[in-house]
Order: sequence, then structure tokens, then C-alpha cells
Amino acid sequence: MDPTTPQEAEATAATTDLQRDNPGNDPPLTNEVSQGGSQRTQFSVLVELLRQVAPQVSEEPEEILRFFVRLAEVHELGLVDDRQFVIRILPLVSGTVLKFLGGCLRQGCSWAECRSKLLEDYFPYFVRERLLRDLIVFNFHAAVQPMRSYVEQVFRAAYFLQYQASEKQVVERILMNLHPDIAAKAAIMDTPRSLKELYCTIGLSKLISPSPRKGGA
Repeated sequence: MDPTTPQEAEATAATTDLQRDNPGNDPPLTNEVSQGGSQRTQFSVLVELLRQVAPQVSEEPEEILRFFVRLAEVHELGLVDDRQFVIRILPLVSGTVLKFLGGCLRQGCSWAECRSKLLEDYFPYFVRERLLRDLIVFNFHAAVQPMRSYVEQVFRAAYFLQYQASEKQVVERILMNLHPDIAAKAAIMDTPRSLKELYCTIGLSKLISPSPRKGGA
């Protein structure tokens, strides 16, 4: 019998897909497979963005969540179709995640379908509940963390983990978990009910009063 392991077989299948969509000897991440200046530019942008994504090095839920949330930011730009996008992130993954994405390719899954399958395979209920608790419900804002970064982190985790709450409810949770100094400023303004309004509140809070001076001066 062929001693090839399932993981090796999956990696071979994924590599075959990659080679089929990228004929020739050019590196897959830099080969311009489309015609026209606009499409070439889109591929170049995608290549550069993927270079900035740290490879998946662990199969811990937190690491997989971080990795795919970062990829989702790139995917949202719509630079290529879903199949091309999955093919081009293959060099960034390993282990069972490579096997998983190879399966998505063979089944012709869209990015949304791939994300749903990922939740089923890597985020069982109890793991998802723990992450929702740590990243949303009890994720308290630290004074040193930029507000916009904190808000984006919470919203992206809520979206990826399919948090069963409305946008307004997520905003309310963020307001409850703000650092006291920021919360005090936000309290004197109209209560935001959407992400857009929350960003406006963040911007206005910076104008209300300067940050507390160090050393109690």
C-alpha cells in the first residue's frame, strides 16, 4: 500500500490545484495569472498584503482565530475570487489546516462556506463559548490599547465566531467594558447604537479633554 499519510496526500492535492491555476515555473504568489493592468494590479496588492500576514504556526483555537480574522480583512477587499484566494493562502498554512483548505478547494466551497466549516471543525461549542467570553463579554479595554483597535478586535471576533447578538448589543457590550477614563467621557455624549456612531463617539471623546497627565501633575 502507498505509505503516504492523509496529510501528505492533502498537501499534494492542494499543490496540484496551485500548479494547475499557475502554469509554468513562476512562484505561485508572484505569478500574474490574469490579463489586463487592473487585474495584475489587484494580484500585486494581494501578494503584498499576504506577505504581511504571519503564517499559521499553531492549531490552538486562539491562533487559528487570529490567523483567519486577519485573512478575512484581506478577503473583504475582493481582489480575487474565492478559489484563487484560498489557493494563494496555502503557503501560509500547515498541518490539518492545510488539509482542511485542500478539502474546501476540492469541494468548490466559497469563502463563507469554508469559514462555516472551519467553525464546525476547529471551534466546538465549548471552545467557541470560551472565546466569546474572553474576547467579547469579559474583554475589558486597557488604557494603553487604542480604542479603534479594541473596537475592531471585538467586532471581528463577534463576526467570525457568529456571536448571536445585534450590532447594537455588541456596541452596548463594548461601552460596558471601556476603560473608566474613556467611559466617563463617553457618558456625557449620546449613547451610540451602531458601529458608525461608536466611532464618532471615540473621535469626540478625544476632544472633550486631554488624556490624564502622568505623574499626577
